[in-house]
Amino acid sequence: MQKHTAVIAGASGLIGRRLAEHLEQTGQWNVVRLSRTARAVHTEGKHWIGVELADAVDCKAKLGDLKNISHIFYAARSDHPEGMPEPVERNTEMLANLVDALEHSSPLQHVHAVHGSKYYGHMQGPVPVPITEEAPRGKLDNYYFHQEDFLKRRAAGARWTWSTTRPHCFCDPAIDTPRSIGLVIACYAAVQRELGLPLDFPGTGKAFTVRTQFTDLRLLARALAWMAGEPRCANQAFNVVNGDTPTWQQLWAGYADYFGVKPGGPREFSLAQYLADKEGLWAEMARKHNLRQTRLHELTLPAYGDYQFRPQWEVVSSMAKARGLGFTEAVDSARMFVEQFDNYRAQGIIA
Repeated sequence: MQKHTAVIAGASGLIGRRLAEHLEQTGQWNVVRLSRTARAVHTEGKHWIGVELADAVDCKAKLGDLKNISHIFYAARSDHPEGMPEPVERNTEMLANLVDALEHSSPLQHVHAVHGSKYYGHMQGPVPVPITEEAPRGKLDNYYFHQEDFLKRRAAGARWTWSTTRPHCFCDPAIDTPRSIGLVIACYAAVQRELGLPLDFPGTGKAFTVRTQFTDLRLLARALAWMAGEPRCANQAFNVVNGDTPTWQQLWAGYADYFGVKPGGPREFSLAQYLADKEGLWAEMARKHNLRQTRLHELTLPAYGDYQFRPQWEVVSSMAKARGLGFTEAVDSARMFVEQFDNYRAQGIIA
């Protein structure tokens, strides 16, 4: 069977990493990984190219000689301060520069851009649920809109098709990305256990009881590969979530049980403020339990927990569209978190 060749933009990030792993495991893909600089080397037989996607000249110089790229998977985004709006123009230009560099030199078949459920504006207030892909765009401007519009315009009359995905709350067992809800919960729970305190929910009673959702990045990787090989997915957007819709209340007792602490109820406070003075305690915990020496505020991002625990309305995306075309995989979110916590222990992050 002839292999496809994929370029993965943002390959050093979690989404790009999981996608590259999955594509290579199938034995049906050659993978070219793109990153800015840090991993721009050939390692363990992996093909890396260091390129600044925001620089059109650099893109053409570094990528213009690639002749056999069939698929682009775009999982990159511009750096920006946490909590600040993501730059719309720069993110759109980065995708456009990549397509410009490869479109005329390679036999492109498909371009996929990973977006997110913020497309629907659910963080600004309630939206009708379940959210379908036909739901209107959120009111605040978002680079997702501009990238999608670019792909629609550029693919019109081209030999390649496009697709996008809209996952929610990315989840992965890795420990090298602080913007991780699993890491936030694990670190908070470890602190509470050390202090002999219950695992209170840092949000309102309403936020505790409304339904939410998650996307396991290994599931997302499989969905991306499926879309690339399913012609009926061409020129469409798809929600990709685990498929269950737990409340934080339903999950919270399991978290407490895993870490051996008393489950608490909702008590509205800022997790970022609460953990701000716990750096010394964290270092003491590492010494006491013979753990890896880490800095709490480099390891995890408590403000991301505040962001995820904030909504007081349901955030539920429909998977009916993907299911109807044959992607029937699902993930049990409670079990997913246990697997993440197990990995944190195996890596010496928590006791």
